[in-house]
Amino acid sequence: MKYILTNSQIRDTDESAIKEYGIPSVVLMENAARSSAEFIVDILSKKFDYNADILILCGSGNNGGDGFAVARQMQTHFNVRIVMIGNQENMSPETGTNFHAALKLGIPCIHLTDSEEIPNTDIYADCIIDAMIGVGGSENIRGIAGEILKIIKNINALKIAVDAPSGLNTDSGAASSDCFKADYTVTMFAIKRGMLLKSGPDYCGKVFTAYLGAPDFIVRNNADIFSLEDADIKKIIPERQRVSSKFDYGKVVVIAGSKKYPGAAALCANAAITSGAGLVHLYTTVVHSSLMPEVIPHIMSATKDGSISDRGLNIILKDAERADTVVIGPGLGTNPETLSCVRKVLEKVSENTTVIVDADGLKTLDDKCIMSKNVILTPHTGELARITGIPRKEIEDDSARLALDWAERLNCIILLKHVPVFISDGEISYWNTNGNPGMATGGMGDVLAGIIAGLSACGAEPLHAAAAAAYIHGKAGDLYAEKYSQLSLTASRLSNCLEEVTAKLL
Repeated sequence: MKYILTNSQIRDTDESAIKEYGIPSVVLMENAARSSAEFIVDILSKKFDYNADILILCGSGNNGGDGFAVARQMQTHFNVRIVMIGNQENMSPETGTNFHAALKLGIPCIHLTDSEEIPNTDIYADCIIDAMIGVGGSENIRGIAGEILKIIKNINALKIAVDAPSGLNTDSGAASSDCFKADYTVTMFAIKRGMLLKSGPDYCGKVFTAYLGAPDFIVRNNADIFSLEDADIKKIIPERQRVSSKFDYGKVVVIAGSKKYPGAAALCANAAITSGAGLVHLYTTVVHSSLMPEVIPHIMSATKDGSISDRGLNIILKDAERADTVVIGPGLGTNPETLSCVRKVLEKVSENTTVIVDADGLKTLDDKCIMSKNVILTPHTGELARITGIPRKEIEDDSARLALDWAERLNCIILLKHVPVFISDGEISYWNTNGNPGMATGGMGDVLAGIIAGLSACGAEPLHAAAAAAYIHGKAGDLYAEKYSQLSLTASRLSNCLEEVTAKLL
């Protein structure tokens, strides 16, 4: 499990480690530097087959202290020199200690006090390491640091950020146009929120987390945003018992499809049966030829436009009452009679049943709906905009907070399809960061809804089922793109990768 922290949470974590658990700040800095240097040396040893020239840019804050200590750790491996900005008088004791140690060890250090000195300073190197500002900086970067960044962005060198790239807001993900564009970032304690939002991924490159010698629970105590890893999936999905039957792994009822969109229903139902559900029943008006034979179809009365009519509502309700999980919405269409059926199903389904509301099913909801924690909504930003009345652009700019806030307000779980994918129950959140642009194609959401249903039916808790489904879904998309290409990726081809992905995870 990865933890994702805000700037305030990282400060609380640091303070907790020092004050509550007695880990001296100088020890944390030394451990951070040693761990960072290990990552950096490993990176450089693979990039250069000679004694590379390394320039470390250091500020006078604690990020600069990390940089001075990294310089000391690396001096036996490479030609290391330092360019420093800021006032020595403002250094913390830890930063000052590492600054003076670097000087006493003879590491070349130039102290820039004025922008006019920059043109006469050699800031070219095989690798440039940024330790000027770190976490807590903003996109509004000025002064000497800003001038240095303007020059650096045009230098062709390997670039590594210590803690965070200068010019990046590590809360919001907003970045200066001159932000340090790192190939790699070695951050402290945990990934910062802004590294995954907006411009953050573009400027951080590949992110590593340094080990500071503080127990994992200290970070966990301050976190409310998490990101799953491979090992977490096995913990979320209950192990299948040797003596069991299909009735032990849940019944899914899928209410989906229409004459116009039969494929959506098939994609959803097929994903549910291949994601662990014991039984899957599909209620629809037209069966697509790709529907797997293991899915049990029920052909319903249709409206004039071929969508589900209310004449079969009692049949659907009777079966939904006996289901462990209900999926409603993929490909249903917008016929008022059909949407009326959706509302009635949502009103009648027991709170003991997990309900996934997707696609056209979301059209029945508004900002006044009060649901329950067994309900999972799976909107994209446009659909959440319609439900909440908030402009889509505003939702896209502040997706993480709004997914959390509206999950709390509507008393449900929201899986917001964005980059990253945000899953929240109004208290804690999971961010899913895998997947790729090839997944931006029709039917992907139908498959995702089916995976959630399958995992839920076989015993995963609703929030965990949604988070694990997003992870598996994204991983399947990445597997296909790696084998073939993003260009040819389709929802059905992603579904075909599910068995290979789950085989590796479980």
